Amino acid sequence: MLQFRNFLISVAAGFAATISVLAVMQERQDTSLLKYAVLTVISICFFFAFLTFRRGITHAVLERRYILVGIMILSVFTLISLIDWPLFLNRPWYETVIIDFISLATIFCFFSFIAFLLLKGGYVWQRTEVSKWTILWYMLPMIFVWMFYLLAFFPGNMSPDSLNHWRQVENMEFNNWHPFAYTMVILVLTQIWDSPAVIVIFQMLLLSFVYSFGLYSFRQYGLGKRIAWVAAILWAVLPINGIFSTILWKDVVYSTFIVFLTIFVMKTVLQEGKNLRTWSGIATFTIVLVGIAFFRNNGLPIAILTAIGMLIAYRHIWKQLLTPLVLVSALYVIVTGPVFTAYNIQSANPNESMSIPTQQIAAVVSQDGELTEEQLAYLDTILPINDWNAYNPYLTDRIKFHDNFHEDVIIEDMGKYLSVWFDIVKQNPALVVEAYLKQTSLVWQINKPVDGYTNPYTIDVDPNEMGLETKPVSQTLYDGVEYLLETSRYHTEELFWRPAVFSILIIFFSLIASRKLGAVAWLPILPVLFNTATISVGLPAQDYRYLVSNAMVSIFFLLFASLYKKGKEPAYGVHASRK
Repeated sequence: MLQFRNFLISVAAGFAATISVLAVMQERQDTSLLKYAVLTVISICFFFAFLTFRRGITHAVLERRYILVGIMILSVFTLISLIDWPLFLNRPWYETVIIDFISLATIFCFFSFIAFLLLKGGYVWQRTEVSKWTILWYMLPMIFVWMFYLLAFFPGNMSPDSLNHWRQVENMEFNNWHPFAYTMVILVLTQIWDSPAVIVIFQMLLLSFVYSFGLYSFRQYGLGKRIAWVAAILWAVLPINGIFSTILWKDVVYSTFIVFLTIFVMKTVLQEGKNLRTWSGIATFTIVLVGIAFFRNNGLPIAILTAIGMLIAYRHIWKQLLTPLVLVSALYVIVTGPVFTAYNIQSANPNESMSIPTQQIAAVVSQDGELTEEQLAYLDTILPINDWNAYNPYLTDRIKFHDNFHEDVIIEDMGKYLSVWFDIVKQNPALVVEAYLKQTSLVWQINKPVDGYTNPYTIDVDPNEMGLETKPVSQTLYDGVEYLLETSRYHTEELFWRPAVFSILIIFFSLIASRKLGAVAWLPILPVLFNTATISVGLPAQDYRYLVSNAMVSIFFLLFASLYKKGKEPAYGVHASRK
């Protein structure tokens, strides 16, 4: 009788939750019946499970006050991230209150249920002997699946950025506008095989190795064999990994290093800093930091700040940690200074870092905000005032690549430009905040804005004068993989193709891990946190690649949260798995 009552409540709650959450996100006519049906079934099953374990869930969430507070904050932020804001503002207030309250309760219940599952069990944090050959075994399913993407889009997918790297190699005229390090990878590998396919194979091997090394490392500290294989297969079949491994973007290699650094920090936590006392550990840490610093132009602060965070956390061995910090900083200064000068390699365009200020100025000008005659005259020297109306809230290209845009005015006196921008911000706070939130929507918003866009990936080789073109091994395979990607994008864009959902999950899993492993479990979030922060102050477009590392690394945070430390055993008399 109790089970039947729970089922009836679950059906009612499932329908209410589905209708409310989808109403928060989009107009009813824009939602397919398939999405309603699938989410309703999932919601009914979820609420039935929630009611079945409600006492344990209540105990788990209330066990530590900061867990409850953390879930509440994440629930509110997730709701804000899901809202279709024009729809929110135009809906009757009473309807908004009902829909948002049910949606918030649903999100809170979801986080609470996952917290209960992670807190009630897991794998004991203990040293285990695991063969290094397992790294190769975990790599095999990933390489096998991803090769189908290469065969479908042979010799690899190339955007204008990719072609810029390739053109530099052909002309032997180099710059660092797009990271010089990635150009050098192309230069070296094409000596083996003069085809973009060799770069794709390199990226597949690198990414699969890093993933597999991570699983091997977790196996060394108690993670079960079955869950490790589930993770390996999941990485293999996720379209995100498959398509990104075939795109010639420096972001793929850079994101792989972000994942590698996160794994290294997690392993440091699990080894209680012992790996930092060995030369092999310090060498690995240094190499990973170098990769992050050189493979994207915003990488240096992420490498330095993460190293400083590690130095603070493990200050009792500060001498060992000072070595990679000094080496990476010195190497970056030497390479981007004297070496670039000696070989006439142009540094990155400093105007690229001005994306957010430029967008905010454009928003104020195009919307007739408050501007002085002096400010208008100065802005006119950069771009004729009427041309500022080319402003797109989500893309800087309309302004910074405008035919009449004079970036040299900005570069010659960056201080003046920032001073004018700061004054405009003070005069138009509402407009500049709105412009900032729209430009950075990729960072914080799960639900794609109605007037916005997401560029999740690229397929095919862009038109070029170098004779590069897409030549699929099989047109049928090409059509099938393209259909898979487009179907995934259409039906699960908010879940898989907007990075904000992964950022939220990373914070959530770190919260749970801090309960099971101690406060030091927050340390692995640093690379993701600093990378997201740098993107938040310089995002030029709504390209998924800028934060694809958050998606790539999120499962490791789940695995991290599945371990527990002795003395912090799971509650409720449930034994943790040790298989």
